[in-house]
Amino acid sequence: MKLKYLIVVFLWVGFGVIHSILIDLRVSNWANRVLGRYFTFYRLGYNLLSLVLFSAMLYITKTLDSELILKFVPPWTIVQQVLLIGSGVVIIWAFLSYDVLEFVGIRQLMSFGKKKGFYYPKTITKKGLLGIVRHPIYFATIVFIWSLNSTRVDIVAHLVLTIYILLGIRLEESKLVKEFGLAYTQYQMEVPALIPFTKKLQRTK
Repeated sequence: MKLKYLIVVFLWVGFGVIHSILIDLRVSNWANRVLGRYFTFYRLGYNLLSLVLFSAMLYITKTLDSELILKFVPPWTIVQQVLLIGSGVVIIWAFLSYDVLEFVGIRQLMSFGKKKGFYYPKTITKKGLLGIVRHPIYFATIVFIWSLNSTRVDIVAHLVLTIYILLGIRLEESKLVKEFGLAYTQYQMEVPALIPFTKKLQRTK
């Protein structure tokens, strides 16, 4: 394996490890104790750091290789465009199912300085896409990256990202079960994690 492939694997695995550590309940609880009222900045800081790291990883990946080996050609370009646009629509739709201000970290900042601080409601949202698939953004991301024209380095990065997403779902699910208990377990039984409508297919068999 060439050095550039090892570099890509190392960088993207490192990104995934940092991302997973920062969202771990033990780490966020520790940060809450240490930061006190300044913990309201944690979510926004986490998102900004993730965005900067992701952009850096993407830039480095693109500079390592320029020869396309996976390229959609007519009539497959039509399928490619449908998948790319469709995955983009799913991501936008998914964000509309969340409290976007809370997701980004803005709502937490709005509570800075208040005596009660930020209150995180312990409820499970099942509206919109979240009633069809539990992790629509992950699903759309996988569809999107594998619908791109790609170099060998891109493919290595996409493989690492796909594996990370699959592992990340397991870690996130474990965290959510701890947070919501039986309510989330029931949600898992009703709604598929990654591929829409698969629960219904299982019931009909």
